[in-house]
Amino acid sequence: MTQEVKIDIKRTGFPVKVGEVELWFDSSIENLRRFFNVEELAQEKLKEAQEKAKHIHFPDEIEHIDDIEIETVDAALDVNKEFIAAQYDIVFGDGTFKKIYEYYPDIAALEQALDPIGLAIGKRIEELEEARSEQVEAKKSEYLNKKAKKK
Repeated sequence: MTQEVKIDIKRTGFPVKVGEVELWFDSSIENLRRFFNVEELAQEKLKEAQEKAKHIHFPDEIEHIDDIEIETVDAALDVNKEFIAAQYDIVFGDGTFKKIYEYYPDIAALEQALDPIGLAIGKRIEELEEARSEQVEAKKSEYLNKKAKKK
């Protein structure tokens, strides 16, 4: 009978709590590339949403609130909602916005939370990078000490 070899893999990342909803931020190298390009990726999603809403005429100026059709307002809100949803989904993974929106159905509040979330994640990434640098330096020193003892 052969014995199984098991190696545990620890996910790279950390939890982020948005209101009462706990999310996971993947801080792997692969995901950090997406995180630092979130604005560019979200702009692409915005263009897609705008393409969907192209058939609706958004007035340049509004003289009377009664002149606005409800479909136009709904379409504008949908475009904005898709843009905000894209940012959450890019940062935390597909389906994240839907999860948060079910708990907090308030586009304005979720939009305002994006900057503090980004700043907090950025700060945590810097802290993790400092810790990684210290670990690398410690391993480097350990290696050099072992090498020096062999001589």
